[in-house]
Amino acid sequence: MKPKCVVALALPDDIIERLATRYEVAAWNGSDAMSQQRLSDALAGAESLLCALSTPVTATIIDQATELKVISTISVGVDHIDMPAATRRGIPVGHTPGVLVDSTADLAVALMLASTRRIAEADQWVREGQWTQGWQSDLLLGTDISQATVGLVGLGPIGEAVAKRLKGFGCKLIGWNRTSRVIEDVEPMALDQVFEQADVVSLHTALTKQTRHIASRERLALMRTGATLINTGRGLLVDEQALIDELGSGRLRAGLDVFREEPLPAHHPFLAMKNVLLLPHVGSATLSTRSAMLHRALENLNAGMSDLPLAWCANPEIYHGES
Repeated sequence: MKPKCVVALALPDDIIERLATRYEVAAWNGSDAMSQQRLSDALAGAESLLCALSTPVTATIIDQATELKVISTISVGVDHIDMPAATRRGIPVGHTPGVLVDSTADLAVALMLASTRRIAEADQWVREGQWTQGWQSDLLLGTDISQATVGLVGLGPIGEAVAKRLKGFGCKLIGWNRTSRVIEDVEPMALDQVFEQADVVSLHTALTKQTRHIASRERLALMRTGATLINTGRGLLVDEQALIDELGSGRLRAGLDVFREEPLPAHHPFLAMKNVLLLPHVGSATLSTRSAMLHRALENLNAGMSDLPLAWCANPEIYHGES
């Protein structure tokens, strides 16, 4: 009898068929996220779970899945998984670092350009038939990245990749990191100074207890009038209500790929604001990157099911008796 594998997100048929050659697959094919009750029921007798950010894997879910041997998520972040609970059970959690750096960095720069040059507004303006005159001197005026100071909050691989791309624009780069890190042409500063001095603040730090709401009400208030906040990291890096208030006053602009609650709820205040550009969490959404993420996730899953160490393990301490 094949071991059971739960796939908690919709995947292409060929991937499910490949998994089915090795496992008894219980696959979710709904367009919405799998509910906690459905996930709990599906995990009865299952030895592996393949999931993504849209699937919260709580301590209760983990404790109820008594046969579970491995969790593999198609993501770099693991904040949707109760890591202490998994580690306590000795369950390795696989993730997919190192493959989405370039695509996420590209998107961050795209958001900077689109937000500061008001590209989405301009597109909508044309589509609504408002372009009824020729060239106008004051039409949809934006700001120049080439003349801006860009502040990077988090100087890990993605932050560094963004800095590399921005050097070509000639802008001034300043940055902050949780630990000391030197990146060429990025002037290190205290966190509050980055928010205070930058025309564009871009968030690239991991989400932890310490970085939750790192873009706090107080730090958003430090930002220059007319400045732009970019977030391609995690929604909870930002005090969302504070950002809503700043955007509502017209003082700041924003380009966001991530949110406190995803999908963004209907009637969310952001949806009525023209000074915020909204994307549906597509930082890694290129064919090559998503393919690489899935490949790593499957490799992690198969290793765990074969009682082998995961190549990309988010809790490697389980292999050293530290759980």
